[in-house]
Amino acid sequence: MATLVAVLVITAFNRTVAGKLQAPFADKYWLLESSTVVPAIDLDMDGKPDNDIRVMLEDCNKDDAEMYKTGGKIIKHNGAKKCDEDEETIEENGTWEYNAATKQLTSHHSDTDKPQTVTIQEVSATKMVATYVFKSAKATHTITAVFKSK
Repeated sequence: MATLVAVLVITAFNRTVAGKLQAPFADKYWLLESSTVVPAIDLDMDGKPDNDIRVMLEDCNKDDAEMYKTGGKIIKHNGAKKCDEDEETIEENGTWEYNAATKQLTSHHSDTDKPQTVTIQEVSATKMVATYVFKSAKATHTITAVFKSK
């Protein structure tokens, strides 16, 4: 679940650096501020619909941030709260690509089998909003993740 939400970052102006497209969200850390799913769905299997995905994250993951480095690498900053005492503070955590025409960010995190694609709805120097749509047996759901620069 952390991966799903950590994947979200990008928009508008793009420039070329050494022949590669650079997204406006690149090269800074992004911390997940909020993440909602509409309509709500029972994510934790307790029989009640959930709409706040961030509350499902372990406390040690809530201060984690990701950087989408120019050149396609994802760097994860594991924050001050560690999930494992051997956890490194900064680690490479996968690769990413951005399609400026469709505003789609595709990331492939080291701890997942499949790439994840989200749509960047807005990005500024301090805020990024991304969405992801998925279907359950009951409905089509939209996850909206809001990130702040760290």
